[in-house]
Amino acid sequence: MDTKSKCTIVYADDALIHHILMRAMAQSHLLNLVYCASNGMDLIDYLHENGHKLPQICILDLHMPVLNGIETAKIMKEKFPSVRIFGLTSSSDEDERMKMREAGAEDIFSKEQMPLLMKQLAS
Repeated sequence: MDTKSKCTIVYADDALIHHILMRAMAQSHLLNLVYCASNGMDLIDYLHENGHKLPQICILDLHMPVLNGIETAKIMKEKFPSVRIFGLTSSSDEDERMKMREAGAEDIFSKEQMPLLMKQLAS
């Protein structure tokens, strides 16, 4: 029996359909998705309110209203440096991907690669 604790994840994306997909994929990979935000500011607010129990992983969409993924990653690296950050985007703009890495993301996946990201986090 696997006694390894589930990896805890928060996710920010303005497309609610992606929240549903992320929840289903996280569950199928035995990952614990604890919060879905519609933009980066909602996610930062959630982390401040729950700072005593930070997630291990944060997955950020690059394009969101209010606070995009790049700006959210910068704030997270400053305020919550223990949380690992991954980007998820439908954009193929390499400049944006580079800025996301510079902001603190370990890697950026295309939205089509969501199953690959989940598999990587589960291992």
